[in-house]
Amino acid sequence: MILASTLSAQAMPSLLLILVGVAVAAMLLGAFWWGSRRVARRRSSSATPPGAGGSRRGSWRTPDDTP
Repeated sequence: MILASTLSAQAMPSLLLILVGVAVAAMLLGAFWWGSRRVARRRSSSATPPGAGGSRRGSWRTPDDTP
């Protein structure tokens, strides 16, 4: 019985750590959601219409040597 009461955590510090953990998890989820929205917005605003010369953007091909 004494061992069980010694190993058990007290109520207030445990509750505080749980609340801090939930707050950190919520902030991480919010940061991921906000970052995903920023990337999606950046991709949609920089999209070029097909045939406008932006199709090779980001490719590793070398340019053609035709003058």
